[in-house]
Amino acid sequence: MDPRLKIILYGNPDEELSLLMRVEKEKEYPDHCKIISEFGTVVSIRTQRRFLCSIYNSKKVKSLKAPSVVPANDGIELQPETKILDKKNDVIDDTVSNVVFGIIDFGFDFTHPDFITNGKTRFEKIWIQSDRYDGNEFGYGRIVTKAQINEALLDDFPFKKLGYHPGKSDLFGNGTHGTHVLGIACGNGAVAPKSFAPNVPIIAVDMGTNLVNGSNLSLGDSVKGAEGLCFITTEAGKRPLVINMSLGGHGDAHMGKTLFEQIIDHIVTTRKGTAIVQSTGNYHQANAHTYGDIKLNQKVKIPWMFKKHDRTPNEMEIWYHGDDVLSVDIYDDDMKLLLSSTPFKDELIVKENDEVGICLHRSNEPNTGKNQINILVNGKLKSKFWTIELIGKTVKNGRYHCYIERDDGGQSIFLPAVANKTHTTNSICNSKYSIVVGAYNQNDDAKPILSFSSSGPTADGRMKPEVVAPGFKIKSSCSSSSRENRASNKLTSKSGSSMASPYVASLVMKILEKEPHLDIISIRKKLFDACDTAFFKDSNLEVFRAGHGYVNPNKIK
Repeated sequence: MDPRLKIILYGNPDEELSLLMRVEKEKEYPDHCKIISEFGTVVSIRTQRRFLCSIYNSKKVKSLKAPSVVPANDGIELQPETKILDKKNDVIDDTVSNVVFGIIDFGFDFTHPDFITNGKTRFEKIWIQSDRYDGNEFGYGRIVTKAQINEALLDDFPFKKLGYHPGKSDLFGNGTHGTHVLGIACGNGAVAPKSFAPNVPIIAVDMGTNLVNGSNLSLGDSVKGAEGLCFITTEAGKRPLVINMSLGGHGDAHMGKTLFEQIIDHIVTTRKGTAIVQSTGNYHQANAHTYGDIKLNQKVKIPWMFKKHDRTPNEMEIWYHGDDVLSVDIYDDDMKLLLSSTPFKDELIVKENDEVGICLHRSNEPNTGKNQINILVNGKLKSKFWTIELIGKTVKNGRYHCYIERDDGGQSIFLPAVANKTHTTNSICNSKYSIVVGAYNQNDDAKPILSFSSSGPTADGRMKPEVVAPGFKIKSSCSSSSRENRASNKLTSKSGSSMASPYVASLVMKILEKEPHLDIISIRKKLFDACDTAFFKDSNLEVFRAGHGYVNPNKIK
């Protein structure tokens, strides 16, 4: 069973759970499932906790997953610069693109001039997932329409009128992630530099702050992300569509086989004129990944370091070949044995008679065929570091990958001496047909890839990211701060792969405006053919961060 599923197994039997499920055959579902969104054999469902085990054990079910955290790939703060222009450019244009832009992010300032043309909003709809429930088909959040937004724009207090303030958590006025990304992808040039897709209509999903089965998380989760994709594709109808997602954490198997990634591939392969563009992540220097090869009876020590006074949960995932069997011994900072695990058995981790964590071990995860160990540490931790010792019990392959999950409240790391920088793409950007983007410094003639831009390949050896784009101190639309009643003509600069991804999304929209019926294979080929090859003198590993090279908009045909 999925480790996160085990965690939510016990509790109020009547509580409704949100899950992702893959079935053996399309449209054939077990009992007690309410289907919310469908993507071929992968669906999102609601069910009561009392039915969880029967659904999991059904012969109709191939895989059942609890929600996993999907945080935003926030921009890296490099001396953020916020600037208010004296005046904006008046955008008067009756042209509306045949392509739709979809975005899953947070904090969309609908009052910013970059998204208003002829005095009217370019947003068709915004689904505010964390808002009060309005009776929509998904069962949570509120969907606001173009007419409601236009009405709010006429009010002196538009945010209050609409009941949605994009910058409610932005205390310092640096601008929200979603507005900045949106300006790069489809800004009309009123304030920020004009994008390659200034006339596209916008369908947005604001993930906000969500509750995931009783846990308050920083952004969204895989179920709400999947349903966001369903919302966007449904609202777009038969029109060409490009979706941008600058989201993802550290964990999972990095094989493109998560149910969320399978949904991505299903959408782009079954819907002509559709692409999903994702940032690779900013985890190249995060010291959150290590890998290696273990031999029979060999012991491999992996030091796991914690922040001082960290009271947040920490999680490590270990993925290894399905033909192998590994066990884990866990030692504290005094090298006192906390756990000597038995393969494929779930066991508590105890320190000084106190439960400080749990080790969950499963064989043959159904989407990857890999074995999986999850070590979860609660907030009672009083250690500076642990040593995780892997022991090779049965070894036919030997390769293992370890990931420390992202934790914005107290990130733990591997000892830098053992950490690896390859295979650090974000947790949901490894699908076969998504377009994944890394970031380089466009202000330097050498075009160096930014130090934090995550590296491929995937764990099964595929190229991710596939391209790199400008990502250093990118000036784009700045949302209203929590103290403002309406956007001013304000710009802000941010750096990261989150800034590179919407640049590429803008170019893909430009491609589809000319050829709206292209399939994803043809879209990818046109984009990759428009790249300038990257050559690196200093490190052969840089190829894992550059893919096909630097996207050149002048080569787009």
